[in-house]
Amino acid sequence: LSCSIFVDHGDSFMIADPDGEKPAVRIIESISCEDQGGLVRFTVPDGIPATSLDPRSSYLISDISKRSRAQVLNNTLWPYFKLDGDPANALRIGNTSFLGTSVDDINRLVLSCGGIITETKTARTVRFQSLAQALTGGNEFVMTDYSFGMKEQQLHAALIGILEFDAANGRLPKPNDEADADVVVANARLFAQACRVLNQATGSNTALCLTEDQIDETIIRAYARHCVIELQPIACFCGGVAAQEVVKCSGKYTPIPGFAHFSFQEALPNPPPPLAERQPQNSRYDELIAVYGSSFVLQKLANLNYFLIGSGALGCEFVKNFALCGICCGPNGKLTIADADRIELSNLSRQFLFREHNVRQSKAVAAAAMALNPGPRTVANPMNTHLKVQAIEAYVGPKTETPALFWDPFWENLDGICNALDNMEARFYVDAQCVKFEKPLLESGTMGTSGNIDPIVPNKTRTYRQGGNAADQAGVPMCTLRNFPHLTDHCVEWARDKFAELFVKPARRAMKFAADPNTTITEFKQRAAQAQHGADLTSLATEAEALASTLRLAAEPDSLRKRHACAQAAFNAFHALFRDQILDLIHAYPIDARVKDVAGRDKGAFWSGHKRFPTAATYDPNNSAHWQFLVATTHLLSQMVGGQPRKEEEDEEYASQERSQGFAADLVASLSMPIYARRAVDTSDIEGTTSSSNTDDEDAYSRQLLNAAIQTMETLATNPPTDIQPEDFEKDDDYNFHVDFVAACANCRALNYAIPLTDHDKAKQTAGRIVPAIATTTAAVTGLVMLELFKVVLDMPNTALRTRQVGLGVNVYPSFDADNLIEHRTTETMIRPDPSTLPEEAFEANGSVKREFWTKHTSVAYPNPHSVWTKLPAPEEAALHWKVTDLADWLSNEHGLKLTAWNLQCGVATDEDGKPRPISTRVYPPIEQLDLNKLPDLTLSKPKAMMYLQQTHGLRGSSMMKYLAEWDKYRKIGHLPENFPPPEKSTAEMTLIEILQIKGNLDLTGRKRVLLDGLSCSIAPAKPDDTDSMDVDEVDVEKLAPVLLKLPG
Repeated sequence: LSCSIFVDHGDSFMIADPDGEKPAVRIIESISCEDQGGLVRFTVPDGIPATSLDPRSSYLISDISKRSRAQVLNNTLWPYFKLDGDPANALRIGNTSFLGTSVDDINRLVLSCGGIITETKTARTVRFQSLAQALTGGNEFVMTDYSFGMKEQQLHAALIGILEFDAANGRLPKPNDEADADVVVANARLFAQACRVLNQATGSNTALCLTEDQIDETIIRAYARHCVIELQPIACFCGGVAAQEVVKCSGKYTPIPGFAHFSFQEALPNPPPPLAERQPQNSRYDELIAVYGSSFVLQKLANLNYFLIGSGALGCEFVKNFALCGICCGPNGKLTIADADRIELSNLSRQFLFREHNVRQSKAVAAAAMALNPGPRTVANPMNTHLKVQAIEAYVGPKTETPALFWDPFWENLDGICNALDNMEARFYVDAQCVKFEKPLLESGTMGTSGNIDPIVPNKTRTYRQGGNAADQAGVPMCTLRNFPHLTDHCVEWARDKFAELFVKPARRAMKFAADPNTTITEFKQRAAQAQHGADLTSLATEAEALASTLRLAAEPDSLRKRHACAQAAFNAFHALFRDQILDLIHAYPIDARVKDVAGRDKGAFWSGHKRFPTAATYDPNNSAHWQFLVATTHLLSQMVGGQPRKEEEDEEYASQERSQGFAADLVASLSMPIYARRAVDTSDIEGTTSSSNTDDEDAYSRQLLNAAIQTMETLATNPPTDIQPEDFEKDDDYNFHVDFVAACANCRALNYAIPLTDHDKAKQTAGRIVPAIATTTAAVTGLVMLELFKVVLDMPNTALRTRQVGLGVNVYPSFDADNLIEHRTTETMIRPDPSTLPEEAFEANGSVKREFWTKHTSVAYPNPHSVWTKLPAPEEAALHWKVTDLADWLSNEHGLKLTAWNLQCGVATDEDGKPRPISTRVYPPIEQLDLNKLPDLTLSKPKAMMYLQQTHGLRGSSMMKYLAEWDKYRKIGHLPENFPPPEKSTAEMTLIEILQIKGNLDLTGRKRVLLDGLSCSIAPAKPDDTDSMDVDEVDVEKLAPVLLKLPG
């Protein structure tokens, strides 16, 4: 459970790129005129992590406005330096006094010039120690022990002890041999003693700074007992790190500067198994047995029932690790692999189980086959023919909670879950399932040469959602994407958003319209009445026109005319996006616009800093971005509305004759140029005021567009088109025009703002949120995950579990104890009142408010304390016949809680952006169900109708008003229905099972447990000793553990 890696690149080795990261980019705010070094102040571009600049790099200045005197600095390269007292976001670039217009300007003039600073990584030459030098001297090891316990020095002394033992005996110490371990410990002490003498004699610390009395015998002895043992997880980790060092021979990344010592001795069983358990058994698992014992390896590990979710880069490594460690290889073992994806050609470089003949096969099925029987087309032996594996080609999520896939009995029978996922939504879902069924979760991820490992164990650690790694990265502000891009990535993100606006949202709205035209028309009319002018009216008109245009395209019966109409719509979209919107922005903020605050004070030029002044586009048939946009948009619109056959999944010849510049030229020849009409710009999130106000002409045009769109909807309402299909973005198909559109659209946008262009692969990577997996990182990460799996199966305490991060590129390997449980506790907080509401006697002499006038707020947690893993298990009979009143009585009698409300989630709605939104329904207090048979005759006057309801049915108050409102609705219609539906059963009369099924729309087939969330309760706080006779008001429980309802079956 220890390993050492040594690296020596000789006396002169050049490191060209120390970290392999993209060069840092910063936006220049200002440059001062100083003869001792101009101070360049900068900001971090939107959407870019705020990290420190590398002082070893140089920095290129570019893109300074031609209107600034500082433009002479464009394309100049400067070394990094700063002076004491300089601000954080700044650097100095040398003598800039020449920027001043006179002597008086120097040392006081600051130019607000805009521009960009781009890091230029400077190659540096480093010298490495030889193996002989590194063995005997030096204390600079890669830091791997973040407890600062000098473990790296201890491991180095242990290594020397092992090498000395080998030199004397011609072999390494035997496994678990205490006599051999004694010799190694003695050798380590002698080495430490020799180092002490050398350091004293030379008056320096050239040798290891570890004295003989500082030798930790526990570490050295464990190292010696297991040094000859090759554990598969350690080999996997060490192999990944060593392979990355081979990559570093190219000069990219920072090599290990000599020795890197790693120790994972916290994974050792404590106490160790009996020596008889650790004896060899002539088994392929003898190495594991020598450390963990035969019972653990051949019984516990072999018979685990584990769920591996994902079979990509990480998943392939996990399948290999499980097979080689014998996990799920026993008679009762089972490994279930789930992955809905198919293998793409681009996967082969990093998902090592797959070969070219596996392309288009299920990832889960192919991975399982490669572990059991690679077949004749692969020159490889089976990893483990005893692996009990089931491969399922399916996503893991709410829709697959079915008897055929992943229902409750499946989750309940698992011993643990190992994630190999690449998105947050799936991670959060699996995390919630692990909380519900109280199962351990092994979570990990990679990003280039970096990775993370997070063990999540019920009632020991916090969950994935609660941990720091659960947070999504901050995105780019919409204001930047909409009007002020300054990086190529901003243009790609904007293009990705336009993809949804053109090919997803209008199609979804059109499908909704086809299902219920009148409701859609009514909604637009209501919104039209509310949107009076300005950007709100423009936005609504644009949305309505997008829907109307989609309906018109889909309603065209002739396929040729439909294709032509789609081409015209694509041509219109080009001018709307890259001509009209830019002209609107320039009209609102001309090149000489100024920023003014609310008081009218001038704050400087508007087009400065990260704001680039744009240029409107004119369609150029020879500009590749222009014609590629037209081609991709035409095809996508035509597919969306059924104007051409939709692409099949494996069709690589799709529209192959219609992707050229000539095809685009033929289209344009038959298209008409759209007329520009000025529209209002949304300035709600733009600092300062516009240089021109909104005009009546702008509003009139938007109103005209809106009314025409509504008229189109009314015309098509009687026979709405139905052959409409949203183009959901798919990054992995290079022939469906999706990435083609994003790349072309991003480049057209970049041309507007003089931003460097992108290409197909970079656009695919950015728009698809792809972080390329590196085989070295996945190997290292999955090896460490296996150690956490061993600890979980051994039921080790939280202090033995490790949250780890790895940085193979820069040799960073921090590890910490797994995050402790987050416990919810009842707390009391004193709240200072508003002084203006207090009498004079409430104040001290110094003016502060006396403590007796403060109010106490109690935040109640129940149970106190409890964690997210805690549940309130209801009795077995609760699932048989309990009603809400029984639940309320049980909460009161068993827990002292008063049920005040229950809002049950009854479904999930998907908004137009495709994002899920939970929907809830009220269960308690029960809503009175109306019996429409009690409605009065519609010919009665309102007072007589009220009298009828009161005298005939005994209705009073709010109940009567509900019936009266329903009666009034039918009176406006003019008649009552011939047959009223029977009144819906009240939740007060339903059992809990009926409530879940009817109100919660929950299919209970195969369900074993349901968490009753959405309960609201109050509780009487504990009374102080001197208030026995006083009534204490109940307080709301702010943190309530869910009730667990176990279902029979």
